[in-house]
Amino acid sequence: MKNRISIILILFLAFSFAQTVCSQEIVNKNWDSGKIKGVRYVPYPSYQGMAFLSNTWLPGKIEFASGEIADSLFLRYSSFKDELIYYNKALSAQIVIDKASLNGFTFTDEVGKTRIFREYYYDDFKKSNRYFEVLSKGETDLLAFRNVILTTTMPYKDDSKILKNLDYEKNYTYYFYTPEHGYTSVRMNMTALLTKFDKTLKKPIKKLLRKSRIRVSDEESFINGWKVIEKEGYKVVF
Repeated sequence: MKNRISIILILFLAFSFAQTVCSQEIVNKNWDSGKIKGVRYVPYPSYQGMAFLSNTWLPGKIEFASGEIADSLFLRYSSFKDELIYYNKALSAQIVIDKASLNGFTFTDEVGKTRIFREYYYDDFKKSNRYFEVLSKGETDLLAFRNVILTTTMPYKDDSKILKNLDYEKNYTYYFYTPEHGYTSVRMNMTALLTKFDKTLKKPIKKLLRKSRIRVSDEESFINGWKVIEKEGYKVVF
């Protein structure tokens, strides 16, 4: 009896997943799904933690390098490999979209928030194009690189009773950016924020944040604080 229930449950979950991914019909008929270039997604090794920004498919759209928009897609962003994946119904396959073909993408997360990612060239020792989340868009952009890395941890057994000692761990980094000056990294706290301005401006900026009742202590409060500061015309020192 227990085996029968387990089989029924597995079949139900499989059917539900198939309905989810197969229901991703293309509403926008002005573009051809063949325009989306990429390769089949190969599953990552299974470890503790999350390799993706979200483990669920999220509704969104992509912008090609040409500026053309393809919408009504369901997307997953891989923080582990900085890849964007979508489900191709015609092939019944998950496709890693060719990064060079995109300007960026947008999706709605689990709480209904619109998340905007753009492709930027990052000129560090590993020169490459990266997807950055745009936390604030202005004369100076505030960006987040939602990176996940593999780290060594205490040995544990996975669901298959296999002994492992690695897990996926968040390694998010944040930057102020302008095309003219490039990037300057920043942490999500008040001290780090104030170091990005001339010494003579720190006192009036603190006063401005107190007046706005903003205490910078995490990502959300940092974004709110930066928007108030930028609105008043203060400039980041690169």
